[in-house]
Amino acid sequence: MSLSRPEHAARPRKALYLTALLVVTNFLVVFDGLVVTVALPTVQRGFGMSQVGAQWVMTAYMLPLGGMLLLGGRCGDRYGRRRVLTTGLGLFTVGLMLAGLAPTPWLLLVSRALQGVGAALAVPTSFATISSRPDAGDRDRMFAAVAVAGGLGAAGGAVVGGAVIQGLGWRYVFLLSVPVAACAFLSAPKLLPGHRPRGHPDGLDLPGAALSVAGLMILVYGIAGVEHAGLASPVVLGSLAGSVLVFLMFISHERKAAAPLIRPEVLRVPSFRTSALAMPANEFSYQGTVFIGLLFFQQALGYSPLAAGLAFCPLGIVVLAGSPLTKLLLRRYHWTIIASCAQFLSACGFVLLALASPSARYVPHILPGLLILGLGTVVGAVTFNIAAGKDLSANEKGVGYGLFETAKYVAGVLAIACLGSIAAARTAHMDAADQATALAAGYRLAFLVAAGIAVLGGLVTVLLGGDQKGFAHERPGTVRASRSRRNVS
Repeated sequence: MSLSRPEHAARPRKALYLTALLVVTNFLVVFDGLVVTVALPTVQRGFGMSQVGAQWVMTAYMLPLGGMLLLGGRCGDRYGRRRVLTTGLGLFTVGLMLAGLAPTPWLLLVSRALQGVGAALAVPTSFATISSRPDAGDRDRMFAAVAVAGGLGAAGGAVVGGAVIQGLGWRYVFLLSVPVAACAFLSAPKLLPGHRPRGHPDGLDLPGAALSVAGLMILVYGIAGVEHAGLASPVVLGSLAGSVLVFLMFISHERKAAAPLIRPEVLRVPSFRTSALAMPANEFSYQGTVFIGLLFFQQALGYSPLAAGLAFCPLGIVVLAGSPLTKLLLRRYHWTIIASCAQFLSACGFVLLALASPSARYVPHILPGLLILGLGTVVGAVTFNIAAGKDLSANEKGVGYGLFETAKYVAGVLAIACLGSIAAARTAHMDAADQATALAAGYRLAFLVAAGIAVLGGLVTVLLGGDQKGFAHERPGTVRASRSRRNVS
């Protein structure tokens, strides 16, 4: 049966609205995570909090987000993506409003935890929704748009956050996002597909879910403590050891469970396995760029906070240009080639930044490294996001992207903790005549370590992706369909 003209015209319009919804969702999550970092000193002074108490404003968001991404993805598979994504947006919106109005520190911490839970439900479900689109062109465009949103959220968080805090106060960092989040929450039921994937008759694996959330929260807490307490501190070592113990219990339980949280078939898909193992290096690169770069600009080069934020604006421009470029490359080359080259390109950008001295000028010495690094990370991000779910079955896309996003998130937390500690340790051991030179040496080492991680990610992609033969020039998302046609014939 052919579609009538109004129905045919409505399809691309609805796809555009759905893309806007998913773009806003991911932008808010990334933006909220970074902008609070800028606002943290002001929040600390406003409530009279200690340094440890102020750090909990970040930790209260990080723990549920990192701990519940896997569970959020499985909930989308089990209970329906429209229901779970709408719930996540609702919790996130309520958390933003409470944070902006919080009269006491404890209510601020509760609101930040709500935001983390909402983001954990929304992020993997949004990626699974994109990967489930029947049209490969729609999938590519949506993944590219979401990558742009994430890049702009990270690059713009520092600039917008600094301007809002100076002009209106830290509460408006949260309150100005409330109308946007509320619009997304109200639009989600109308725009998201309403069907629920069949399967999973045994329901949700509650013991497995509890173990995974506990293990991931303990792991994130331990990694986040490295920057302030040091790797050898009892709290950090105890947290890391505790997470290992909980994960061993989780693995033991999953092997015996009738309906495990992560089915073994998911880990056997080559494209997913390669993406989940290599994408953390790409995320490490990007988070390292933003975190270490902002500190490098301010402490080693003497930029003001606003100037440091503005220095990252070209990174957002590269993200805008890199996403459509990735779509063109995917039409001609195998995705593992693109992803590995992107990682190697990111490493080159880090090396260029490492060569900058305290007397370096922005345009000739800093900008080229930022542009190269931005291009490498956005091309890698779009490619990995597409590849991670292209061969997963419809009922496993949510938990697949939950695991994928968990690996990304842990890598981001690790980048901030480790690179900051590496830079500080190198600076402390320098005998330089002035502080700027010592700081530059510390950040130079951090940039070189990040370059090595990017190279490692590229090598993982090449080595693990080398056995994926037979579809070197297929568009992402077409593998399963082409196999089905061969089986039918």
